[in-house]
Amino acid sequence: MELSNFLLKMTGAAINAIIKTTNASIRTHDEDRIPDGPVLYVINHFTRMETFFLPYIINKITGKVVLSLAHHSFFGGAFGRYLNKIGAISTADTDRFKTMTSALLTGELACLIYPEGQMIKDKKLVEKGKFMIYNTGIRRPPHTGAALLALRAEFFRQKLKYFVENGYYKGINQYRDFFNIPEDSLRSIVSQETAIVPVNITYFPIRARNNILNRLASRFVEKIPERLNEELEVEGAMIIDGVDIDINFGEPIKISSYLEKKRNRKAIENTKLYLFDSDMERELSLKQESLQLMYRYMNSIYSMTTVNHDHVFAYILTRCYKNRIKETDFKNRAYLAIDHLRDVEIASHHTNLKFRQGFLLSDDYHDRYASFIDAAKSDGVITVENGWIMRHRERFSRPYEFHTIRTDNIVEVLKNEIEPMENLVSYINRIMLLPSWIIRRIIRKKFLLRDMDKFERDYKKFFIQNESKPEKIGKPFLLKRCFGNQLGVLIVHGYLAAPEEVRALSTHLYRSGYAVYTVRLRGHGTSYEDLATRRWESWYQSVNRGYVIIKNLCREFAIVGFSTGGDLALFQAALKNEHFKCVISINAPLYLKNIASNFASTVVLWNKLLSKMHIEKGRFEYVENRPENPHINYFKNPIAGVRELEKFMDVVRKNLKQVSIPALIIQGSHDPVVNPESADEIFEKIGSKRKELIKIHASRHGIVNGEGSHYVFRRVVQFLDENFGRGIST
Repeated sequence: MELSNFLLKMTGAAINAIIKTTNASIRTHDEDRIPDGPVLYVINHFTRMETFFLPYIINKITGKVVLSLAHHSFFGGAFGRYLNKIGAISTADTDRFKTMTSALLTGELACLIYPEGQMIKDKKLVEKGKFMIYNTGIRRPPHTGAALLALRAEFFRQKLKYFVENGYYKGINQYRDFFNIPEDSLRSIVSQETAIVPVNITYFPIRARNNILNRLASRFVEKIPERLNEELEVEGAMIIDGVDIDINFGEPIKISSYLEKKRNRKAIENTKLYLFDSDMERELSLKQESLQLMYRYMNSIYSMTTVNHDHVFAYILTRCYKNRIKETDFKNRAYLAIDHLRDVEIASHHTNLKFRQGFLLSDDYHDRYASFIDAAKSDGVITVENGWIMRHRERFSRPYEFHTIRTDNIVEVLKNEIEPMENLVSYINRIMLLPSWIIRRIIRKKFLLRDMDKFERDYKKFFIQNESKPEKIGKPFLLKRCFGNQLGVLIVHGYLAAPEEVRALSTHLYRSGYAVYTVRLRGHGTSYEDLATRRWESWYQSVNRGYVIIKNLCREFAIVGFSTGGDLALFQAALKNEHFKCVISINAPLYLKNIASNFASTVVLWNKLLSKMHIEKGRFEYVENRPENPHINYFKNPIAGVRELEKFMDVVRKNLKQVSIPALIIQGSHDPVVNPESADEIFEKIGSKRKELIKIHASRHGIVNGEGSHYVFRRVVQFLDENFGRGIST
């Protein structure tokens, strides 16, 4: 075949341009596994796109032109001639295996085959523990053509080596003529070994929707064939909306070890040529070896699937034993499955799964979860009402047309893709057998341990002699009963403080019948040097961990915050609203009186200027703090921390209108730290229909401790009892 370097370069440039002008992202992994010698790539086949861009990707990595098999229907007219010139070989070409064998012998060209023999749109690959492919109404094993090609190429290589070593020039010349082998390539050929490199390609996310490609096609074609329309909907959306394409290269499989049987060695070590299939099949049947090889590379291909959120969500949804599942329970099980990925031997998982998945449980917006749920609802597979996911069971049991399943039920497709990964799906299956109360307990324990571990590591790392308080001051704590933890409260302390600051309030609420979890904000309860390293987002995440704990302990719960903790409580309510029964903020700041806050921005800019000039002297890192509770609060206030607090107060101010649940605002009338006008603005701006503002005559900031705190506690409990339907406490 005649290859055109010009067309190859133009094709590569076109693919490059398409990638750069769309939101698609192609990431290759472990390409260093590709050996230098002759390679046959075996790749899973899901889209029409990979037929064109995979040879380009391999060429870009290795510098070798790739020969690949393509369906004979593509090879008519000018387009067929174009395909021939860029390395595509028709499946109807009677010389296809001879051409590819020649390429594998010299190693100058690489070869690529899709062992399934077709696009696998439903990704249903495993049936009763064996690889089976759907084809023309039946299930069949994958083709062994790729295995047989590699085995024959290596067989001929070893025959050539035998001829060279024994001076059998007649056989050498006949092989050279038959396979078009240049004379100067002989030494290189006999010194190499054929290898199969399994490759897995995974797309994320996979969504079907009408797009510009569909619309353009409908303008030029009166009636678009169903198959083409489906491919435009799925693959067009993937390109236009943006898809992550992960290409994983597996460990190369050396072929020579499959020819070690006595029968094979006997065939190699003689002067027969075996150039015709009839000769080889009569004296050298490689059926058993090709089956073994096929199962080996198929296992390798599908063990490298890049597991992503959609896979986990889809598998859990299909494995539900009831037709409805609480969203909270669904997310809990998904979280455990994703968390487990770090412990099992999974070859590849999407970059988004490498990070902590707390957002999945915190009930903040999670784009991957929302996208999956929207896609499942769009396909008519589920509906979501009042926190429940309702499965439409008939959509999971009906047989789908092979060429429409990607648009009809993407959930089944995603589930099928990870079905071959036994070590992952067996764990998810075990998770699905556990009752929800055990799942909640597992989650709760995980987050309690995580919170405690973060505190202990931070305390050890940032401890300062004569500055850091005893550990018990900074530890987060949970107050619960052995039974009857139906109602709960999440409590958040203030800036420069620690959980001990609100212990009295926590204890009072516990004695009033509530389970209580008191969080520790990162940077607090350790030392001011720790606080100087934290951003306000880490404080918010601290509250989120507490939220997960209380949510998995209690049926209903509220949030209460003091000082900066009040701001955090309001922000939580703004983002989560109905997940809380109510919110209570006590002396929450939107404006501060402390002079340090007035110059924090200027000092930060000054410090940055000195840092750029590599000047260490003259920086302002901390200001002195004279706390009301010296046994709890820091004696120094980091300028960086004040700046973060300023940023966060601005964020809270902009989100107050989003608060819609019942809210109680408590403010000391002569607070020396927080400008009391903060409470008026909070009360005015929050969107709650039911809201109360209570101003308490006090000249201290810390009204949750000491004199007057009993009145604050009483009003807090009263508001909680009313909103939890417990009547009015006295």
